Amino acid sequence: MAIAMDLDADDAAHADLASARFVHLRHPGDSNLIQLSRRDEKLRGLLLHLVGQGFLVYKFSGDGGAVTSFVHAAAAPRFWAKHTHFGLLEHDGACYRLELPAHGRARRLLVIFSSMSQVDQMYEAGFSARYFARNLSQAPKYMPWDTAILRIADLGGVVGAFYTDTLAQPDNEARISALIAKVIADLGIAMDHVVLYGASKGASGALLHSLRTGLNAVCVEPILADDYYVRRYRDSHFTRGVFPRDKRELFTGLLAADCPAARRVVIHSRQSPQLPYIQQIGMASRQGRDIAFIDVQNPEIKDHPDVAPASLGLQVTLLNQLLCGMDIADAQIDALRASNRC
Repeated sequence: MAIAMDLDADDAAHADLASARFVHLRHPGDSNLIQLSRRDEKLRGLLLHLVGQGFLVYKFSGDGGAVTSFVHAAAAPRFWAKHTHFGLLEHDGACYRLELPAHGRARRLLVIFSSMSQVDQMYEAGFSARYFARNLSQAPKYMPWDTAILRIADLGGVVGAFYTDTLAQPDNEARISALIAKVIADLGIAMDHVVLYGASKGASGALLHSLRTGLNAVCVEPILADDYYVRRYRDSHFTRGVFPRDKRELFTGLLAADCPAARRVVIHSRQSPQLPYIQQIGMASRQGRDIAFIDVQNPEIKDHPDVAPASLGLQVTLLNQLLCGMDIADAQIDALRASNRC
């Protein structure tokens, strides 16, 4: 069995990789294949060919020529968890970190889905830079003292799987939902004291898995369609050829279906280019009638990535209330909407 294969870029498209777990690809250029593929369509096609067969970029070496290394998704979770030093764990192909309260047992659970990494890290070769942005890093300071924090890595695709199924990993959603259920059961936490949270890509994951599981969620500017990033930024999220369907189709179907009831809040901004998608796909949907949408207006918001930092106080308010099992009354939502207008 070929565990590792060394290939030249010209040979990779025709190589039999069925038994490979690692591929070390020699290619032209002076940076990793993800970065190069943003300006070279031929290399982009090669990258997507390997990703389509289940391989994920995990390392780059420029010594003696450019080599981008891939590991197969079947081996990646254990491989990644084994080679990190920040408490990363693996369960059934999902990678995560679980932070327990300093004293006593956990009675609440905050599940954090990673956003897209910062621009200077989004195309890095290492897994931790691309797949595991540690948002809300000071969460233990702002949440009830008995709150456990589950951070789930977005392992899959090129720069992330948006916590959805991909062509190469068609059971990704089921495995992530199963991980959340396992942690809830292991800690013995009531569902009313569990909240899913994320911003941007993480918000897409939080909303998706709330609709799947019936768990409460606070979602900050979820990306509900691929269109904007495909057109404006030449598919900067690498969605074409990686996913079985566009997120517009995915979320339109989910939001039109029967889903378990839950308290769901979507924080968004009319100052963001994501507004039309949130309106058309989210607000206008069947499930959207039961979701509280809060429009945050702030002079600091110039683009989509600004919404999360500009609404941090609002997020903490909502998260604490939901973690404590409290309902969110219509009057409170109206007050929050009014207080976040310019």
